Amino acid sequence: MHLFSYVIIFILLVANTSVFGAANTPSLSNPNLTKVTENIYALIGDMDVPNETNGGFICNSVFIITQQGVVVIDPGGSLQVGEMILKQIRKLTSKPITHVFNTHHHADHWMGNQAFSNLSPAPKIMGQYYMKDKAEEIGERWLGILEKMTKGKNQGTQVVLPSEVLEGNEKMQIGGLTFQFYHPAHAHTQGDLAVYIPEEKVLIAGDILFYLRTPGFQDASPSGNAQALESLNKLEFNQVIPGHGPVTDKSGIKYMLEYVQLLHNEVKKYYEQGLSDFEMKERIDVGKYRQMSGFEGRFGINVNRMFLEIEAQEFAED
Repeated sequence: MHLFSYVIIFILLVANTSVFGAANTPSLSNPNLTKVTENIYALIGDMDVPNETNGGFICNSVFIITQQGVVVIDPGGSLQVGEMILKQIRKLTSKPITHVFNTHHHADHWMGNQAFSNLSPAPKIMGQYYMKDKAEEIGERWLGILEKMTKGKNQGTQVVLPSEVLEGNEKMQIGGLTFQFYHPAHAHTQGDLAVYIPEEKVLIAGDILFYLRTPGFQDASPSGNAQALESLNKLEFNQVIPGHGPVTDKSGIKYMLEYVQLLHNEVKKYYEQGLSDFEMKERIDVGKYRQMSGFEGRFGINVNRMFLEIEAQEFAED
C-alpha cells in the first residue's frame, strides 16, 4: 500500500466518532469483558479510533479456554492491549496460552502479538499468509501512526509477525474443541480469517462483520464481503463476535448485509444517472445506517469502493 493510502486511512480514522460516553469508554483500564459461553470470552473494544482515552483498544479480542490451554483470537493493537488481555485471562485461568490467531492485517488486530510472544513457552502465533505479508509491509509505519493517535500509549510495542501461516480453510482440534477456519477470497481484506467453533455454536467473524459501526472498506470488496457473510450465515451458531461492535447473532449479519445491499442499490442508481462517487455521496439515502458509529468519516470510502466495483462490472460486460 502506498503512503498516500495510509494518509487517507489516517484522515478517515481521525474523523470517526465514538458511541460510548467518556466514563464508559473501553480502555486499558476498562476492558469491557463479555462472557459469551462457559469457555469463550470477548473483550469489546471502543467504537472510536485509537486515542489517548482508549489507549488503542478498539477491536474485539476473544479468548477461548480449552481443556489444555487458552486460544486467543486478535490480541489487539499494541503491547499494552495484549498485556491487558493477558491480565484478563489470568483472572480466570492459569492454563498456558497455546495459540494466537490474527484475523487480518489491520494493525488494531495484531500488534498485541508481542505480549504473547514474550511468554515462556510462547504460543503459536498464526495468520493467513496474505495477512502476514501485509502486516510485515505496514507494521513499522503503523507503529508511528498509532503512537501519535494514542499520544504514546503504545510505546515499546514491536512488530511481531505470525510464526506460522495458514491457507485459511483448515480445521484444527485444540484442547477438545474444533476450530474451523474460513478464508474468503476478498472480503474485508484479501487475508481474512473467520473462526467457527461448532461445539460452542459461536462464530468469530473478525472484520468480515461490523455491527453498529460503519464498515472499514478501504481494502475491501463490498460484494465479496457480502458473499462471505452469506456463506458464514449458513453455519449453525447462536452467537457471532464481530471485529467491531457488540456480540450479536444472525440478526447482526442481516444488519450488515442489508446495509451493503442498500449501498449497492443507491450507488448503482446514481452511477446510471452519470454521477461521480463524490457527487452522489450526499444524495444517497441509507436510512437508519447513518446512525452507525463512524459514519461521517467512513461513508465516503464505502461509496467509493462500491462505485469502483460497479464501474468495473459495467466495463467487464461491455
